[in-house]
Amino acid sequence: MTLRVVVESLTHFSWARLNNMDTFHRTGAGLVFYVVGVMALIIFSFVLFEQDVQSFVASAITFLSENTSAGFWLISLFIIALLTFDIVLPIPSSIVAMFAVTALGPLWGGLNIGLGLSLSCCLGYWLGERSDRLLGARWLTHQERQKARRLADRLGGGTLVVMRGVPVLAETSVIAAGMIQYPFGKFLMLTTLANTGLAAAYAYVGTYATIQDPFLLVVAGSIAIPALGWLLKWTWQHVTVSESNSESKEGAVSAIPSDEIQTLKASFHVQHQYPVCFTRHVFARNNSDLLTILLRSRMSAGEEIRSQGCVMIVDQGVVDGNPEVLREASQYFSQHQQYIHLMAAPMVVDGGETVKQPAQLDALYRYLQQHQVDRHNRVIAIGGGALLDAVGYVCATFHRGIKLLRMPSTVLAQNDAGVGVKNGINAYGSKNLIGTFCPPFAVLNDLALLNSLPQRDKRAGLAEAVKVAAIRSAEFFQWLEQNAQALNAFDARATQYAIARCAELHIHQITQGGDPFETGNTRPLDYGHWAAHKLESMTQYDVRHGEAVAIGMALDAYYAREAGFLNGYELRRLTRLLEKLGFTLWHPALDRCDQTGQPLIFQGLEEFRQHLGGQLCIPLLTAIGTDQEVHEIDTGHLLFALHTLKELHLPAAERDALQAQWQEVG
Repeated sequence: MTLRVVVESLTHFSWARLNNMDTFHRTGAGLVFYVVGVMALIIFSFVLFEQDVQSFVASAITFLSENTSAGFWLISLFIIALLTFDIVLPIPSSIVAMFAVTALGPLWGGLNIGLGLSLSCCLGYWLGERSDRLLGARWLTHQERQKARRLADRLGGGTLVVMRGVPVLAETSVIAAGMIQYPFGKFLMLTTLANTGLAAAYAYVGTYATIQDPFLLVVAGSIAIPALGWLLKWTWQHVTVSESNSESKEGAVSAIPSDEIQTLKASFHVQHQYPVCFTRHVFARNNSDLLTILLRSRMSAGEEIRSQGCVMIVDQGVVDGNPEVLREASQYFSQHQQYIHLMAAPMVVDGGETVKQPAQLDALYRYLQQHQVDRHNRVIAIGGGALLDAVGYVCATFHRGIKLLRMPSTVLAQNDAGVGVKNGINAYGSKNLIGTFCPPFAVLNDLALLNSLPQRDKRAGLAEAVKVAAIRSAEFFQWLEQNAQALNAFDARATQYAIARCAELHIHQITQGGDPFETGNTRPLDYGHWAAHKLESMTQYDVRHGEAVAIGMALDAYYAREAGFLNGYELRRLTRLLEKLGFTLWHPALDRCDQTGQPLIFQGLEEFRQHLGGQLCIPLLTAIGTDQEVHEIDTGHLLFALHTLKELHLPAAERDALQAQWQEVG
């Protein structure tokens, strides 16, 4: 069975199955269930606790009325507390309010009523907001919450005002406002106006009215005062606009004093969603995954299905390892030509870090321009992480952004580089110096592409699985420890799970970490990377990225122990797992020093700080599954960590050669 992982948005992650139906479109049923559920809970509270609560309130009021020693502030606190918790308990608010007016007088009683009701609204808003985080994310998609907000804006603030005097709906409306994150300032202003009306109505009823059932009068009062306020506001705006129009018609143009010029603020939200799917033999005749993904946006929009134009850019390494891939792709598009078609013959380019040089980009741009690729077409990139980075940068900048479907062909690309939102190219001696943040149109991981990878590349990709497990999931790290032998042998089932789980954790960090486009300095997913990037450039990328990350993690772990962040047991777990997976944790390039005698690898700290764009921020392990950001690195501790790394993890052949040299010198 095909395994699929779907990112529904960069703020929401879920697993789903893609088929010919649009799995990204959901109706408003979740919102209805949510509101009905809140109302049911409120009614349930009335059924269960109404008699007990009313008996308690009546007894308390009788006690306070008869006990003359009860002070003004005690009565006030009692009234405010009861009205505040009216949002979750069946408090007889009318009885409490009438008691407030009787005990404290119409002015102070009304003030207490208004304050208690306003605090109740704030509590309800907070409960709604919390329920959205705890439950709403499961019931409601981001799209549904946006629809609810737009509906609230169309209905206007009058809905909140009118509902303040209606039992059950009063509580439901304020909780729902918090759930959809209705602007709190506007919410507080509207409910305060309505609560002032309610308080005034209760004060009048308690002082002057002689009717026995004041309910309709109280509701009318709660609406009348806010309505009067809105009427005055509308009148003022109407008069102001009329005067402005009159001045405009007269052609009066006057200079605006500089001290009256206001700052204009542009604010908007952009929603991103893209599927990350796992499949096998994507170009097989009976596999519809690629077709479904390419057509999903058109189906969801209800557009007429016309043939979708595509171009393919393929890594030479993929062609070498899978000689039939181009022929199979051509047959696949021919089979489905009424829905999708190739606009040109696939472009085959050299993969690896060479494709990320500025000089190599010109051919990619010319290819897209020659075949008139536009923003309605799709680019399919098949290759390793380096090729996906380069093609991603080209697609993000060509016509200001054309849609890219990534098809990663390496373990590292399928579990890390291919599923994120970053792309870039190397320049001026620095890796990924130039790049953009641009989410792909979709990611399709064909596990069959991994079969032809060299063993070294298969292993290198597992470093990212260790990294994300070490900082985010002790459970996954333990699974890696238990299955290290199977992973080192590239067992299909174990490798497939490791890739999918690693991709899931990366996506969760990107979508739920609060900073998908890295506007801040925190980079938890870059654990071990400051040294890795430098080591790659020092070796002219002879060291694979995953191999460098393994060494970088080990170096940071030894530093963390030396600096007091990590204990020896957790350190040994990390290094032991990396070695069981077949990684060598030392490279001769780490011995190279600059003119001052400082290890050249240490320059990676400053280069990493510049990459962050501000303060240095290095994630260090505190235990398996957790990390802590540090902003300073003690070079003395780091030098000791580097020497320890060499002493304990220098390959046996190199250690024997060094010992032989020492014996000759001795």
